[in-house]
Amino acid sequence: MRAMAFEQDKDEWLEDAVATIIGIAEKQETFTADDLRREMREPDDSHWPGTAFTKARSLGYIEGFEDRYVKSTTPSRNHSALKLWTKKKEGARS
Repeated sequence: MRAMAFEQDKDEWLEDAVATIIGIAEKQETFTADDLRREMREPDDSHWPGTAFTKARSLGYIEGFEDRYVKSTTPSRNHSALKLWTKKKEGARS
C-alpha cells in the first residue's frame, strides 16, 4: 500500500512563510531563503519561498541588498546564490 501524499494549501503556506520571514527579520540583521528553510515546513512547490519573499517585500517588511548574494548552505541547493535580505527601516514601509 502506498502512503497518501497530503497537499498543502498554497495560500496558507505563503501566509505562514511571510509571518516567518517577518519574525526572522526582527531577530537577524541579514537573512536568506536558507533561514526560511530552517524554520518552515517544506513547500509543495520550490517556487513558493521566492513568492513569500516577494510578498513580504511588497508589503514593506523587508528589502533586498542590491547586488548582494551569498552561497546557499543547503546541500540540495549546491552552493547556489541566494539574495541577502534585511528588515526594511522603520518609516520606510510603503
